[in-house]
Amino acid sequence: MALGYKNILVGIDGSKGSEVALMDALNIAKRNDAHLDVLWVLDMNSLEYGNAGITLDGERIYKEEQECEQYINDLKEHLIEEGLPKDKVSVHLRFGNPKTVIVEDFQPEYKNDLIIVGETGKNFFKRIIVGSVASYVMRTAKCDIMIARTPESTAKEIQEDMEDIEDE
Repeated sequence: MALGYKNILVGIDGSKGSEVALMDALNIAKRNDAHLDVLWVLDMNSLEYGNAGITLDGERIYKEEQECEQYINDLKEHLIEEGLPKDKVSVHLRFGNPKTVIVEDFQPEYKNDLIIVGETGKNFFKRIIVGSVASYVMRTAKCDIMIARTPESTAKEIQEDMEDIEDE
């Protein structure tokens, strides 16, 4: 069912949840003949070596930026292959706090009428400490919001991945 969305924003971060959000955004954009903005926000405050608490140096930050640029450009090509017209998709890389960049900077600038984000991949403790981007966007955005839920099978894989990461 088309709801008349014209400018859709999907926030991505390379997680399974953001992949689900991207596919939902693609389908909604195609149904509505809407423009799709794909946004990755690099939060430099959360990037560190391993979990050692050592801040990244300029060279490592540059490498992270280049890897993200390649990833989002590959995503753009994939979206075009999936049937989204080339002029209906843009990819963006920003630096800052994902919560505020999405809601306070990007959405007002690009006049998105729908924001789609994946459900959080953080465990309960991390959500309490840092909060979830999805919950912040849902509480503060001034347009429609869609939280893309991860299917149960994928949710189990994410949980197992998180447990493996926590064990390292």
